[in-house]
Amino acid sequence: MSKPDREQRIRRGAELLRAWGIGEDAGDLGKAVGRDPDADIAIAAQLGAVAGAASVDILQGLESGAADKMVRKEAKRSLYRLEQRGVEVERAVPEPRKITTGSAEIDGYLSPVDGRGDQLVWLTKARTGGVLHLFAVCNDPEGLKDLNLAEVSRKGLRSLRQTLVDKHEIRLIEADWRYCDFLIDRALRRSNERGEVGGDYPGLRAQLTTEPVTEMQPLIFRHLDADVVRAETKLVEESAALLDEKELRTWFFDRDAMLPYLEQLREVRDSPLVLNEAQQGERLAQIADRAVREIFGGEHRPSWTRRLEELAYFFHATGRAEQAKKALAAAIALTDSTVGGTDVPLCDQLCRTSLLAYWQIEEKRQQEQSRSSLVVSPQQAVREAEARRRPKS
Repeated sequence: MSKPDREQRIRRGAELLRAWGIGEDAGDLGKAVGRDPDADIAIAAQLGAVAGAASVDILQGLESGAADKMVRKEAKRSLYRLEQRGVEVERAVPEPRKITTGSAEIDGYLSPVDGRGDQLVWLTKARTGGVLHLFAVCNDPEGLKDLNLAEVSRKGLRSLRQTLVDKHEIRLIEADWRYCDFLIDRALRRSNERGEVGGDYPGLRAQLTTEPVTEMQPLIFRHLDADVVRAETKLVEESAALLDEKELRTWFFDRDAMLPYLEQLREVRDSPLVLNEAQQGERLAQIADRAVREIFGGEHRPSWTRRLEELAYFFHATGRAEQAKKALAAAIALTDSTVGGTDVPLCDQLCRTSLLAYWQIEEKRQQEQSRSSLVVSPQQAVREAEARRRPKS
């Protein structure tokens, strides 16, 4: 499936904002930042037409802290538009790029994986007067999406971490730097396999360390035993409760991923065969089952398993032991599954929630079109007749 372009993502983001009931002023738009990358792009695009200091603050936060490269580009574009309209945009003076290294220890940091599979990975190394900061955005399964190395002050590094928390609710945890190094190297190899450059990680890495990259297991397996977790079947059964955790607020499929199943739902709705509500419900459930099997099965399954393992470690590192075990249990169950994610409640609910949200938008649009039309389809006539027969509460 081709990668969605800017206009597609802005349209999808605008649909989400409408579905969430978000207004067009900067205050409302700012509250929705971080819920979905496409919504962030739409927010950035809209704020370019909303003059004011609030718009500048939100856009600068997106430009400096968003994991998605297109979000950052859109924020930068809108800041430029505001400047052209006479809005004052204070720009930080970039520090010189001269890089030097010392013998200090390297530190690693990880963010949770977001709904698109993006994860912030940092490597830092202290030196006299500042810190070498390597910033990477790794995507599973696409590869290395962004990479940069710069010298920053210790205060600047702390400020950047706090900005991620305050403006985007993205928390970074400390992690074994060798594992962070492995994640970036693996992402680069994936990019190369896809015919993409990915960035000069070996060259930038050489300014931090000359040690060889170490192949490593997910960090959660240092703390939890897979066989013990697998034996606690209740953990998988309760895995859908993880969707209440704030780290999963962006775990929502984009419209392109749902499009084949939305088209199948349309075929059922618009079929010349007149189906009653029960029959339609059965057909819709079958389509949702197929979506869960296909999205979480086949070649996609290893990527989802890795994302869940990363999530498990993030929960463990932030003191949420039960959530960590549930996330790992879901990863193990998905690995063992022969039917995609249909027997993993977390996967099943995640897929159905996304599909239902887009279908509700589709149905609302269809209802609006029907109200403006003088022609009544057989399907619509059946639905209206059944509605009249239902007892009124």
